[in-house]
Amino acid sequence: MGTGPLNGSSGDSLKCGTDRAGRVALPNVLVLVLNYNAGIDLEACLKSLQASSYPNLRIVVLDNGSSDGSREIPERLGIEFHAYGENLGYCAAYNRAFRGLGANVDLILLSNPDVVVPTPTVERMVRAAMREGSIGFIGPVQRHADTKDIRSAGIRWSCGHLPRHVRLPGEPLDALEGAFLLVRREVLEKVGGLDETLALNLEDLDWQLRARAAGFRSILAPDAEIYHRRPGPERVATGAYFQTRNVCLLTAKHCDPGAVRRLERRLRLEGIVSRILGRPRGRYILEGLRDFEAGVTGMKALA
Repeated sequence: MGTGPLNGSSGDSLKCGTDRAGRVALPNVLVLVLNYNAGIDLEACLKSLQASSYPNLRIVVLDNGSSDGSREIPERLGIEFHAYGENLGYCAAYNRAFRGLGANVDLILLSNPDVVVPTPTVERMVRAAMREGSIGFIGPVQRHADTKDIRSAGIRWSCGHLPRHVRLPGEPLDALEGAFLLVRREVLEKVGGLDETLALNLEDLDWQLRARAAGFRSILAPDAEIYHRRPGPERVATGAYFQTRNVCLLTAKHCDPGAVRRLERRLRLEGIVSRILGRPRGRYILEGLRDFEAGVTGMKALA
């Protein structure tokens, strides 16, 4: 286990060395599954990762203070488990893991707990990573678990606008969605980790924009797929807070002040209209705008 060439690979830009028999060693992949009350979805995710065709895989579950019994699942499956005891959010939890677990690995795979990973997916993503050293991020085609239609094949974004998902593999992209993202270790060394002021939502886009400035590229592995469960209505509504606040923070960080003002006007109108129509997300959009203007960052508990 852990040695031999990947089928169809043309070279090893990761410089992983050789074993005693002189064979090229496969890159070490650390899989970090971040869990927060994912329930039975976590078990399906972990079992699919355990069935991966890629042999040089270390699976670790990070738990952000779950209270639904899901933290017992990794132990039952014999999977390494690290409990944080509180909800640190996406960025702080992963950054802590990067510092504590990221040594002596070649690639780090960030995974949501609500995805199912087909057997060849990780191997195909690693193969894409091995093409050249400038590839910093690799993502699969994400499909909805229920309908199997494409959820995301990348992200497009420009200043003053909201990010949107690419729906057709092969279309231009600016970043990859972070629900299942393979990252070269050198990105951490040269760019650093995730921006904890964002806590969650759009941290993936910010990370890849910073990495692109350092010479790294984000690519889609079109022959790799995952199946992602749709969020419930409550998560969609509260997610509007972080999406709103963070797209403003992202725009202020990477764009000119005029782009921020245009975006705020658009979001405020959307929030007001949503409130008038009785849509729950309207409240969270307006709260996100208020917190951006007040300088509130990081993780926040929402009622």
